[in-house]
Amino acid sequence: MEVTKKDVEKLIKLKKENTFLNHLWNVISRDFRPKGEIGRNEIKVWRQNIWNATFYPIFTFEFNTNNHLVNITDKLNPIGKTFIGIIAFLLLSAISPKKLSDFDLIENWPIIVFITVFVSIIVLVARMVYRFEKNNQLEQMLELLDVEVELKKPEKEWSLKNILIRLFTYPFCLFLIGLNIILIIPNGNYILALVSLGFVGFYLFVDIKMILKNKKTTGNTV
Repeated sequence: MEVTKKDVEKLIKLKKENTFLNHLWNVISRDFRPKGEIGRNEIKVWRQNIWNATFYPIFTFEFNTNNHLVNITDKLNPIGKTFIGIIAFLLLSAISPKKLSDFDLIENWPIIVFITVFVSIIVLVARMVYRFEKNNQLEQMLELLDVEVELKKPEKEWSLKNILIRLFTYPFCLFLIGLNIILIIPNGNYILALVSLGFVGFYLFVDIKMILKNKKTTGNTV
């Protein structure tokens, strides 16, 4: 069955332009209706949900001259990209001296390592949330479009790559928890404790949920 442009248009409940300001308002307002921008040869569709209001994907449906679907691509929305950039900038600014000549790399190597690893954790969490949500949304849309799909082998959660990532992130999560208990919370830095423990908890929650979730990942055959 051929999927046409008219079929994909039915996925959109609210027409919006794919602009930075519209995505910013989308994040602030938490309007979970499917939105999209309809172009001549492509349609862009995006949707939030309660637990993923920032790192949602934008799907681009591409059509040929007969308005038949030929390809589906995705990318992270601009607010998600900006959020990662702002967090990374703030953390790096926290260790940046007013004068570079006064900064001793050897003396400050622990904080440099800490910030670098913490930024890496943020990027990994954003990537995991995005990948998880992208697969779920794509599967739902293909079902609504009644697209013929073929089973793809899901990415193994215990592949060598994922094992190496967890060997790096899990000890760091434990280190952050211990650091909060021993140093950060006793010194009254409750905001820093809330932020760091929040990222640790969110990362572990998403990662364990992905490990335990037994779902099929589908691929478009058009």
